[in-house]
Amino acid sequence: MRRDEQRPGDEAGSFHSGEPYGYGNYGYGYGYGERDHTPSRSFKDYLLILRERFMWLVVIVFTCFLAAWVYTFNSTPLFRAVAAVQVLRQQNQLTQFTEVVDTSVRNSEDLNTQIRILQSANIAKRVYDRIKADDMDHRRFMAPYDKSSGYSGLSMSPLALLQRNRDVQPARMSLLVYIQYVHPDPGLAARVANLFAEEFINYNLALRIEGSMKAVDELKLRADQQRDKVEEIEHKLADFKQKYHSVSFDASSDIDQQELLRLNEMLTVDKRILDESETQWRLTGEFRSEGRDLWDLAFIASAHQVGELLAQRSGITITLAQLGKRYRDKHPRMIEVRKAFEEIERELIKAVNSGTQKVKTNNRRAKENFRNSQARIERKKTEIINLQKIRVDYNSMLRNLNVNQEMFKYFYTRMQQAMTQATDDAQAARVVDKAFPPSRPFKPNVMLNLGFGLTCGIILGVAAIFLLAVVDDKVKTAFDIETAIGLVLIGLIPRIKKLSDAEKSRAVADGNDNQTVEAFRGIHSLLRLNEESRKAKCILTTSTVPGEGKSFISSNIAFTFALHGEKTILIDADLRMPTVAKLIGVASARGLVDFLNDDAALEEVVSRDHFPNLDVLPAGRKARNSTELLSGAKFEGLIHELRLRYDKIIIDTPPLAPVSDALGILPLVDGVLYVLRFNAVKRRTAKLNVRRIWEANVPVFGAVLNNIRSSVAGYYYSHYYDRSYQDYYLEAPSEEKEKPPEPVETGSSIPR
Repeated sequence: MRRDEQRPGDEAGSFHSGEPYGYGNYGYGYGYGERDHTPSRSFKDYLLILRERFMWLVVIVFTCFLAAWVYTFNSTPLFRAVAAVQVLRQQNQLTQFTEVVDTSVRNSEDLNTQIRILQSANIAKRVYDRIKADDMDHRRFMAPYDKSSGYSGLSMSPLALLQRNRDVQPARMSLLVYIQYVHPDPGLAARVANLFAEEFINYNLALRIEGSMKAVDELKLRADQQRDKVEEIEHKLADFKQKYHSVSFDASSDIDQQELLRLNEMLTVDKRILDESETQWRLTGEFRSEGRDLWDLAFIASAHQVGELLAQRSGITITLAQLGKRYRDKHPRMIEVRKAFEEIERELIKAVNSGTQKVKTNNRRAKENFRNSQARIERKKTEIINLQKIRVDYNSMLRNLNVNQEMFKYFYTRMQQAMTQATDDAQAARVVDKAFPPSRPFKPNVMLNLGFGLTCGIILGVAAIFLLAVVDDKVKTAFDIETAIGLVLIGLIPRIKKLSDAEKSRAVADGNDNQTVEAFRGIHSLLRLNEESRKAKCILTTSTVPGEGKSFISSNIAFTFALHGEKTILIDADLRMPTVAKLIGVASARGLVDFLNDDAALEEVVSRDHFPNLDVLPAGRKARNSTELLSGAKFEGLIHELRLRYDKIIIDTPPLAPVSDALGILPLVDGVLYVLRFNAVKRRTAKLNVRRIWEANVPVFGAVLNNIRSSVAGYYYSHYYDRSYQDYYLEAPSEEKEKPPEPVETGSSIPR
């Protein structure tokens, strides 16, 4: 009878075509109702994954911790010294003079400016110059960066090292600034931090002094000009008085004409001098804009010391060229001559600048002399033309004199103020706390590094374990069976170490392993909970690949049914590699192959009463055409005949992956028990082969997972397996052990 024929007593629609059987009427194990959701991993499942590969975690954590330990205790100790500087809001004022260079702090922008100055490369360079000036400090500073020390920073310049190891941190809501410096030498760390504070203060002081001195020079020039102007006006007044009060108007007229002529001659001379000075100043500007050397100008070259310095420069240049052919750049003689050359260059630049300043001054004086000459002529003309306005002109000159005198007093007073500020040592900041050599290093931080290594080890270990769990595609967990493959897990068969293969195949019959016996009883109970599996007469057992223990499962399932009083026959349909007869001790040399080849009758090949309620139909011998034999009409007739004689028919078939023998038998059976060996077959392979069974429209009653280690079962299958009470019923006294039940007569007893 084929599977697609409706048998009496079967419920219509009990199997849904095209639906994975584990997701149909069979729930989360038989008797647990219909499944309403897809199983998912719980937090406990992830803990179990960690437990399985716990040694991986231990090794990785230990490795990371050891690496952190080695790094920590091989690192160069670093010391951090801190100096505290207070930026003054307003400088101490000895006078009420206005500042020429204002470094006061009035708002956050001013404070940030001071902090940026402290962080600048200019301050770092000043500090390095101080360090380099002291040979001992310089050796201590560079000692950790020698090649023999193994400390990082060899490729950086000293200035870059200073900036990298310095840190400036303003204190919140205050004008305090903390200057931190890090160095392997605690004494030098404190020394450098204090130098940064000192150079910051000195920089602001030098800035004020420099600005004040520039202001003094400018104010002095303006005051001198104003004084000359005042003196000139005074002389004019004296001349005016003498001119108009000591002579008559008629005679003075001739004198004025002569004086006007003299003034015109002076104007001509001043104009010529002005043209010459303008020409010189214009040439100076052109040479500067074009980047040409100013000493090429004759009037500059004729200046004091310029010609002499040019001659010395030429001589040293020749000397350098001659020495360059004999020595390298770092030769002491080369360095000495180059320093002399640089000194002459500086003196030459100073001399040229002095000459340029002289040209500028001459040009300014020529302009002023020319303007003065023009003014005198105009005044003299005005005196001649407006002789009657002498008193008005005199009063105007007096007023002009007074104004210029007041301006002279103002410039002179400001010059005195600037000179006072230049000599004042008022500071823009002060040191609150000097840096002292720290007593202990701040790096390496032993506890932090070791904690970081431990944390990284745990994270990497957990990540590696879960990565391995993702990569590992073997069937091991209930999650793999029920989610990845789509079958219901109905039995866990523990690993049996102490028995031979033959003893394992008779474990249920002999009762030589209590846990195995209870496992098969549990499978029998679960199969009876579902109506379709309870009514099924013909059950096929198969697996994915060889070696998963399907013959072991088939024989013990058959013994279990027999022990429960059901007339059972075990058929070895693995005609390629028959093992059932050898494993359970059937001595018959003939079997299924002989029957299918018409070489023997059914009664001749069936081993009767091998066990109470159990008959065995062995394969007999290997067959090359096993697929044709099992798919033929005679095998179908055999199954139909056996259905009439037995309550249960257990067919042991070859695995699905290598051969297709089991697929030919599927239409003849009522259901399938799928055997999986723990950690032996890939999920994808098992899923593909289970799908082939579903496509045959045959229900899969469930999966039986074989060869489970007892240490694994407790945490991989805690929902199915609890070892807390495993010995409660299994270790009963020997005299009270349950005896196998007597065979029960059923209405389908086999006719002999």
